[in-house]
Amino acid sequence: MNRFKRDMDKFIGKSPRFNEPLKERIVLNIKEENKSKKSAGKGIGAFRYAAIFAILLAVATSFLILTLNENGQETQTPAASPEEKPVLTDRDTVAEIEILPDYEEPLEVFDFKADAMDRGNHEYSAYPLLIDPLAYKGQDIARGDVVVYEAEFFGGKQRTIGRVIGLSGEAIEIVEGQIYINDQQLDTFYGRAHRMGISSNEEYNRILKENGAVQNVDSMKEIFSRNTAKFRLADDEIFVAGDDWFRGSQHTLKITEVQGEVIGYYKE
Repeated sequence: MNRFKRDMDKFIGKSPRFNEPLKERIVLNIKEENKSKKSAGKGIGAFRYAAIFAILLAVATSFLILTLNENGQETQTPAASPEEKPVLTDRDTVAEIEILPDYEEPLEVFDFKADAMDRGNHEYSAYPLLIDPLAYKGQDIARGDVVVYEAEFFGGKQRTIGRVIGLSGEAIEIVEGQIYINDQQLDTFYGRAHRMGISSNEEYNRILKENGAVQNVDSMKEIFSRNTAKFRLADDEIFVAGDDWFRGSQHTLKITEVQGEVIGYYKE
């Protein structure tokens, strides 16, 4: 309270009378205080506007960068590994071979003694085969069909059989023993390298060790890891392969070279 009184005395002087000079001093002081408050308010307002402008500028800059990236650059994505490629299946072809007790012409018997199609149970060589030479007179060759044709071997041209892998116009590629058709992984029982029904080098080595044939470990490594550069079949070609990649062969054939379809075993 004493301090307040001293301040009042200092401000209005010793005379307490509210005269004209005192009135002018008070009015002038009030105007100066209002001006100070307005200046302070303007400072705060300017800071607030500057902050808002900085935020808007940052947002606009980010949007501009994103827009330029979308319009001027392609998104870089890693190349798909073989496992990530689309899958192609064959639900119509089965590994089992039908047994037929009799036949009529034009069916014919073919006694195939090679092991090119062996999947562990002497497939396609355990019994004579029945061939339909007219199978493709009224229908197209289908993937998975086992067909008869002639090919060059050491002893000259011989009649043999193979499974249809690639159809006319398709792109064929083999990567680490896995077949790809038009960049799609062929996910079937005949879609990758096999040796007597075994589909991996690791499994083959394990069986060798279990049977005391350690000296043959990795003997089929090249078969299971085979690579064939991508190639495209012509409109009149197909690609065939034996189910056993070690004993069988792979050929690109003209459709006109196909002599018929294997429809099963002939067993009386």
